[in-house]
Amino acid sequence: MPYDPARDPLSGLAASLSSPSRHLVAVTPSDTEDLPVYAKALWVFVPEDVAGGVATIRITPVGSADDAVVDVRALAGLQPLPPCQVRRVWASGTSAGLSVYALTDR
Repeated sequence: MPYDPARDPLSGLAASLSSPSRHLVAVTPSDTEDLPVYAKALWVFVPEDVAGGVATIRITPVGSADDAVVDVRALAGLQPLPPCQVRRVWASGTSAGLSVYALTDR
């Protein structure tokens, strides 16, 4: 079934950091590639058996230098990361076995 704008009450509203995302995509961490579309936010699922239920997600925020990284810790379960636009999720430094999702508007 194709997208129907008549069924989308938010279709004419301008996107903002606080508006619901229009897209949700799975992220494959990479040490060489930025995200194809920078994320307005990230969500992560950490299985309980990953690193004792505490994981690390290494990111580069949109406004940071190419080699700047921030390690964000996350507990077991599905949760948002701190509100920050992200351009890269690094493979090195990110715990294995996580599911990372980028929220975008396009």
